[in-house]
Amino acid sequence: MRSYDIAALTSVGRERAGSLLKPRVDQIRRFDLLQTLLLGGVVLIVVLFYVWQHVQVIRLGYQVESLMGERAGLLQQQKELRVEVAQLKSLRRVEEMARRQLGLTGPKPGQVITLE
Repeated sequence: MRSYDIAALTSVGRERAGSLLKPRVDQIRRFDLLQTLLLGGVVLIVVLFYVWQHVQVIRLGYQVESLMGERAGLLQQQKELRVEVAQLKSLRRVEEMARRQLGLTGPKPGQVITLE
């Protein structure tokens, strides 16, 4: 019977020790969980920042390519407009328009006066 009493006391002692240690173990587990969650959160933030940064670089690359294409088109248009301006300023063209539209003619021999 004595062995039964010792076993009973031992099991009671274990239960009592377990009940005393349980809050401490729960507190340690909670602290470990909090550390894990914080570390996971920091890692998640770093990864999300890296992905966001990478997406921004790619987006800006596409934007630069688009603007370079637009610039090339505008440069071509500028060249075409300069050629058109040169054609419109041509003295031969202005003279033809003066003759056709305004009915002007070249000066007669006595109309030109040269000053020294």
